[in-house]
Amino acid sequence: MSKIITFGNSAYIEVAKLWLKYISKLDLMKNVSIIALDEQIKKELSKYNVDIIDAGYDIKSKGINDFWKFRCEIFLEIYKKYGSFIHSDLDAIWLKNPITYLKNIENNLIFSQGTIHPLKVFKKFGIVACCGFFQVNESAASKLFLKKLISDDELYGDDQESVNNILFKNKINLNFKNPYHEKITFNNKESYSLKCSNLPICGELKNFYGQKLSIAYLPHKFFTRVNNLINKDTIVAHPLTAKNNEDKLKTFKELHILI
Repeated sequence: MSKIITFGNSAYIEVAKLWLKYISKLDLMKNVSIIALDEQIKKELSKYNVDIIDAGYDIKSKGINDFWKFRCEIFLEIYKKYGSFIHSDLDAIWLKNPITYLKNIENNLIFSQGTIHPLKVFKKFGIVACCGFFQVNESAASKLFLKKLISDDELYGDDQESVNNILFKNKINLNFKNPYHEKITFNNKESYSLKCSNLPICGELKNFYGQKLSIAYLPHKFFTRVNNLINKDTIVAHPLTAKNNEDKLKTFKELHILI
């Protein structure tokens, strides 16, 4: 079974505990490694039966842009050690076991669907890949992608922008089966129409630096970012919230995830 990794620091201790609560319900704790960015979260989570990797990084002093590059470097190190792996943000809550769904998808890279960032990619395809939940399957093409992701992130300082930029500039072709659209309205009242599908959306880069790289985007109805679309069918709920512990917990409570 794939290694499951997530990153956390002391700002998200309560979110981390909630995430682990659901991971424990699914009996997946033995597969998880938490990348601890500071001593406080390492100490708080030490009582859990979970692997903790000490990888100190002070976001406040070093900056968020350099953190995304640091995170991409960790992705490559995890790949070198374990091969295939799943990455999940701590606020992407596993309501059901996604591995059951993922095991039938053989693409090199499998991403959940984001909303509209980066906008130029969204305007082109109506869809973007989200770095909040994704799987890397072991292959020469996957390893090459992770290497290119580090160098691209040096330019953009944002791993999600870099992922989508690589796919965009290499002219990925997407195959939508069973397509439909979902409306999303942000707090500033701007609305967009997300292109979705009831089935995985597959794409391919036929010549990715000499490799054939295959991509799959997971159905948004199962791996859900839009808060009001989270329901009993959702496998991983990754609601849109402000980037702080309190607002995330408030949103989870409103969505009845804090149970």
